[in-house]
Amino acid sequence: MLKLTTATLVASVLVFARAATASVLTERAALYGNNCKGSGLCPANYIANECRAGMALIDRGATYTDQAQFSNGHCYIIYATNGAGPQPVSGQVIYDTANTILNDCQHSCGSYGTGNCDKCHVTLNFRD
Repeated sequence: MLKLTTATLVASVLVFARAATASVLTERAALYGNNCKGSGLCPANYIANECRAGMALIDRGATYTDQAQFSNGHCYIIYATNGAGPQPVSGQVIYDTANTILNDCQHSCGSYGTGNCDKCHVTLNFRD
């Protein structure tokens, strides 16, 4: 009985943590004014797999600043602050934000806020 109760409790905590993370990412995006806009070539070139390979280049334990890029193939991934200075952010935040764009945006292109400043965001877009 104790093992079953412990397993149920752990599962409940994991479900709650996942929901809380999704909520935080949505709030971060709202600060910037998230969008699923990008190059007109995004719909013609399904780049999700190339974006996932680019995301694998992000060191989730590192700290990055303005203009950090993790592009791969035709997928352009950048963390930018739009003139707000370096604005350090964790690789985990960049990774989670990029992943949210992939999950939310039909053609894998868009820009979502990271929440560490009003202009700070991650962009996924098509590149030649």
